[in-house]
Amino acid sequence: MYVDVHAHIDVESFDGDRDLVLSECEITVINAGVDIKSNLKTLELYKKYNNVIPAVGFHPEFVKDKLDEVDKCLELVDNVNIISEVGIDYFWIKEPEFRKKQLEILSKFLDKGERQRKPLIIHVRGGINDLINLLSSYNVNFVIHAFEGSPSVAQKIVELGGMISIPPVIVRDKYRQEVVKNIDLNYILTETDSPFLPPQKMERNKPCNVIFTVKKIAELKKIEEKEVIRQIHENFTKKILMK
Repeated sequence: MYVDVHAHIDVESFDGDRDLVLSECEITVINAGVDIKSNLKTLELYKKYNNVIPAVGFHPEFVKDKLDEVDKCLELVDNVNIISEVGIDYFWIKEPEFRKKQLEILSKFLDKGERQRKPLIIHVRGGINDLINLLSSYNVNFVIHAFEGSPSVAQKIVELGGMISIPPVIVRDKYRQEVVKNIDLNYILTETDSPFLPPQKMERNKPCNVIFTVKKIAELKKIEEKEVIRQIHENFTKKILMK
């Protein structure tokens, strides 16, 4: 069984073939909401597809124009077992006051995750030191989705008890390949961030493309693909499903 711990199959680009996309391989997909509309759509998908697990959150890129949705998104956390997409983004958000607000919002989701014993799948682009400092104050299971940092930063995440999630873009991304080489498989998960981060440029990514991630991890680790699949599923069960 393959695992995609972070996807956005609620978006319009899947409206024409969502049924097919979700049945192309044996896979469990965590769909991450980013605002009220997508959180509610994610909950609808969960009712329709037995291989979709819902996650709700508030994407940090919306800190400027959707602040009025934060409280409602926090309320929706009560209806799921996983929190996402949440985090910080200093790539698109440059203003100090909005970066501070991102950290305040993430703190609220971390508080809720800690109280309700729910894992968080976290977005971070820039500001990794601020994120690490914040995470060190909480006792939560967490995953850094589509990790794009260095092996040394990945090791810091692991030391905090976190997981590193790898998308199919690894097949053409030497930096992520170095991370996989240097991090124990026990701390790695697979995702797609569908429809983004595809194995080939300009394609629409889709959940079953985790197959490409698995193949590349197996190649880099010099182990069989079936061992990668087995360990990823074990990591997922332990750290995300918390069983």
